[in-house]
Amino acid sequence: MEKNFELSAIDLYPEIMNIYGDRGNIIYFKYRCSLYGININVFDVSIGTVAEKVCSEADIFFMGGGQDAEQALIYEDFINNKKNILIEALEKNKIMLAVCGSYQLLCDYYKSLDNKIIKGISVFKGHTESKTPRLIGNIVVEAEDSVLVGFENHGGRTYLEKGQSAFGRVLKGCGNNGEDKTEGARTGNFFGTYLHGSFLPKNFVFCDYLIDTALKNKYGISISEVIKINGIDKIDNDFEISARKDIADLRKFV
Repeated sequence: MEKNFELSAIDLYPEIMNIYGDRGNIIYFKYRCSLYGININVFDVSIGTVAEKVCSEADIFFMGGGQDAEQALIYEDFINNKKNILIEALEKNKIMLAVCGSYQLLCDYYKSLDNKIIKGISVFKGHTESKTPRLIGNIVVEAEDSVLVGFENHGGRTYLEKGQSAFGRVLKGCGNNGEDKTEGARTGNFFGTYLHGSFLPKNFVFCDYLIDTALKNKYGISISEVIKINGIDKIDNDFEISARKDIADLRKFV
């Protein structure tokens, strides 16, 4: 018998932190959930919007990338109004996908080219230093038992502290800093990454992993069980697989 499953998602600063199409992550997450018969409520939360009740009930948070100007624009609101919400969500094993500029804000601090220190919220133990040249190009990462692909374009070099888990290991590209082969960071169910593109449409397996985690958190049930309950025969992933293989310089990895 079909059963209604429902998840709640928060998109933080969608009109500001949306460089290189990061808004596509939440759009694809919603689409992917619909394939499994899962309803999604999406709430945009931006500057001046506290929305504590909505955020406290959310299953997953999304926040995209932005350059220094965008980070400066949201910074005061982020620190004063969103920090505690995200720390509480982390402690409750909720999920977050933070891309590029937002990933940096979840670290300990960011050091600009003029040596200005901007403090983060220390979800990830590490820091970012702005350097030249920018790290740009397609990137391949081994993470969560899968191969992830994306596009990176960042001037910041992120250095994780010893003991802080990276999101994955770089197979091609630069990752956190172009030196140690780490990419992104993970603490609990919070993920930080430099992969744009948008990220989730290029990595449907990881998107399903996030859905599965959200279902287990809320209902104690896996995505495979939802498929059986809702009588879904097959999910057609041919388009996603073809798109990944069509990225010429990454074909040998995917």
